[in-house]
Order: sequence, then structure tokens, then C-alpha cells
Amino acid sequence: MKRRGRFLTTLLTALGMAAMVAPSTAAAAPSADTASVRRTQYLASNPEGGDLACTESRRIYLASGSYNWGLRIGGNQWITRDMSLGAGWYRWQSCLNPEYGDYIHTSTLVPENPDWDAAATSRTSVVNSSGTYTWGSFLDPRF
Repeated sequence: MKRRGRFLTTLLTALGMAAMVAPSTAAAAPSADTASVRRTQYLASNPEGGDLACTESRRIYLASGSYNWGLRIGGNQWITRDMSLGAGWYRWQSCLNPEYGDYIHTSTLVPENPDWDAAATSRTSVVNSSGTYTWGSFLDPRF
């Protein structure tokens, strides 16, 4: 019986130490996954104009490092900018503006740090056939 008690005490102590170590370890290692903001909707080919469509604004914490920032519509994607970002919180959004047969696709990153400048990337995108598309932007860490 004493042996079982010592074993349980040792096990609980080890588990307690693991629980104390695990959160700080997880917080120290930034994720290197590609992040995105997306929206799925009907897009007309050759739009004449209309309302600006935007993804939901997303608040995201980014680790310091180099990122490829790109745009996508359906199966097409383009890396439009390679940039270095400081560690911190950002507000991120993508918008499509239908105009004269094309879409002006823009993505913005606004840092919560007031000493840093906002950034934007954009390109003209063509939708060859009308239909439902998933579109938005992505950030791919290069570290």
C-alpha cells in the first residue's frame, strides 16, 4: 500500500511539473502555418461595377519574420508581396471591388502598434466564368 501511495505521489508530481512547463513551451514556439482570410460568394465574369465585397476582418498575432503575402480567387493564387513584419497584433482584411470587367483585389494589414505603418497589396483579377468562388488573401511564413 505504501508503494502504491509513493507511486501516485511521484506520478502526480511529475504531471504537475509537466503542466507547469507545457504552456510556456507552447507559447514560445510560433506557428509556421499559412494563415488566410477568405470569403465564398457568387462572382460575375466581366462585372460592370457594384458593391465592394470584403472578408470578415481578422485580428491575428504574427511572429517576427519574413512572409509571402498573396491573393487568391478559386484555384488561382498569386504571391504579390514578400515582406518582413515585426512581432505583434494586426487587423487583416481582403476586399474585391468589381470594376469595368475585372475585380480590383486588395488586402490590408494594419498593425496595432501605433509606431508601425499599415501595409496593403493588390492586383487586378479576372473571373473567366460566373460562379461561386472562394477568394481572399494568405500569409505564408518563410521561417
